[in-house]
Amino acid sequence: MKTYRVTSELAGFTRKRMFLRVLLAAGVFAALYVLLWTPWSSPSHLLMDFSRAVISGVIFGLLFVLLLKRYLTYEVIVSDDYITAAHPFPWSERSIRRDELKSVWETHGNVFIAPALRISKYGRFGTWFWGGIWIPKALPEYEVIRDLALSWKVR
Repeated sequence: MKTYRVTSELAGFTRKRMFLRVLLAAGVFAALYVLLWTPWSSPSHLLMDFSRAVISGVIFGLLFVLLLKRYLTYEVIVSDDYITAAHPFPWSERSIRRDELKSVWETHGNVFIAPALRISKYGRFGTWFWGGIWIPKALPEYEVIRDLALSWKVR
């Protein structure tokens, strides 16, 4: 059994991605705020409501990204029979046994996420709802974990 520590930097949490995540979260929050509160606002308060939406969106975006960065620091425990991801925040653990593995695929990443290996005991659609284990490609022992997971998939 080996334990690997995934840090937010290994998971692709760079300054550029952090800035884009803050912008996206702030924009979505501000847009929802404006859409929900503008119809009940008087015309004289529109500028104040818009500025409140932007400021609230930026605060929400910063808090969201800080919590996400903390969540992206976790441990991956690899054994001959299971792979486990143990997150210290929010104190959760996700484990996939050899006989439960249903899907393994590599993502190539984009502006928001880094390239990684996704393994799950569900199919792709079920993984979208119930999740799986995400192992970043920058992890030093990535190839070993990928080969192990792919060998389980064949069986």
